[in-house]
Amino acid sequence: MQDLRTAASMILIVTSYELKLLLRGFLLPACLGAFLAYIIIFFIDVERSGAFNTIPMSVVPIVGTIIVLKLLLYTRLEKTEIHRFRFIFLTLICLSIGGLIYVYYQFFAGIPAPFPSIADLFYLPAAAFLSFHLFSILRLKRNIMKANSFVYLGFLACIFPIYLLGDAIYNYEQYYPDSPIEFVTNAAYYISDAVLIFPCIPILLYTPKNDPFIFHWLLIALSVFVIVASDMAYNFSALNDEFLQNTEWLWSFFYTFAYILLIASIIWFSKLKQMLEYKKFSESLRNEEERALDRSSSANDFVVEFEISDEFLRAMKNITEKAEKQIDILFAQYIISKKETIKFINILVELTRKNKSLNIRILLPSPKFKEIESMFDTISSMSIKYFDSPLNSNEIVSILDGDHLYILGLESENTSHQNRFLMHYTNSESKIQVYSVLFERMWLMEKSLDFEQISK
Repeated sequence: MQDLRTAASMILIVTSYELKLLLRGFLLPACLGAFLAYIIIFFIDVERSGAFNTIPMSVVPIVGTIIVLKLLLYTRLEKTEIHRFRFIFLTLICLSIGGLIYVYYQFFAGIPAPFPSIADLFYLPAAAFLSFHLFSILRLKRNIMKANSFVYLGFLACIFPIYLLGDAIYNYEQYYPDSPIEFVTNAAYYISDAVLIFPCIPILLYTPKNDPFIFHWLLIALSVFVIVASDMAYNFSALNDEFLQNTEWLWSFFYTFAYILLIASIIWFSKLKQMLEYKKFSESLRNEEERALDRSSSANDFVVEFEISDEFLRAMKNITEKAEKQIDILFAQYIISKKETIKFINILVELTRKNKSLNIRILLPSPKFKEIESMFDTISSMSIKYFDSPLNSNEIVSILDGDHLYILGLESENTSHQNRFLMHYTNSESKIQVYSVLFERMWLMEKSLDFEQISK
């Protein structure tokens, strides 16, 4: 198990280092810069004209839009990730447009606190798009959806927006005697805030703390909390025009801070995806496969040939039965049929029933099989993840207890016809290390299709 622990620790060390760089290189300077900007605005704008308040708040989403566009165009994202980050992109677009309209009202039209205004027609959809992003994450995390407490935790986060909505309705004649538009706008914000904040606490509490993406979720959740708190404070302050004019600069700062947190979460996600480096590791896997299936291997290695897939499947069954505590299996491609893949996974399920201490992790290329998903209710110590980015290798890699490596592949690269199968065994530490590092990187980083059972 030494190679497994070494591979995981190497990844976590690199992740920790990159996280510190993000905190020191972007998040802390950006927050300090925004804070100093608003302190300067506070002392310069003694008449509270609001002329400069929203300028930083509109610049930050524009920068975030550029960052997300770069992420969508140049980072190797899975299809579901592209779909979800489109919502983030639309969120930032709406925030940017709303911010620019708000700047126009304050800087050019001379209105210190324009509320309600046309800018709200963009701020409200921004909250909706961000909600779509969070609920798409929540839907894919089966361990959260199956937890009985996630609904209660969601409603717990919604208490204050719901309370303020009820208060606004109950005191309608007192708060909004001559401004029904302001009431509708406030009610829309309270409803959107309640929906927006609902998934945050469950996602945070049920995400494993050793998950490299925990900081991504944490930053998004903190961003949402600050946005919702700022919305409630701003809308409540709007009941008194003079009070809103004197405090609008402060709420603008909190909005800016929230957008910085959101951008930091995107940058961190991008860093994690770049660390995976599918293309680089696909080439390494390909080179390692060619060396592994070379007949001139060391004395401890051996190669076995199979003519038909049934023999290949029996060999895989015999291999996995030798494991005592841990089996990691990477399907670089589907070199066996769908029926055979499902049959093999059923064999692994039986192994976990016989050996309760056995933990199995499997990485499968997309598309996923509904038959495998339906088996999750019967699987106890098995976790499965899918990945979209193809690996340039026709093989199935099995790592047993971190000490034994079996590479099962096709002699020919043509997977559309019947081929001879080759099984190569080695206990070479260097070769095991290569595959262990690859597996661990993919396992820790691959969260796009995050339906997995919690392992023992």
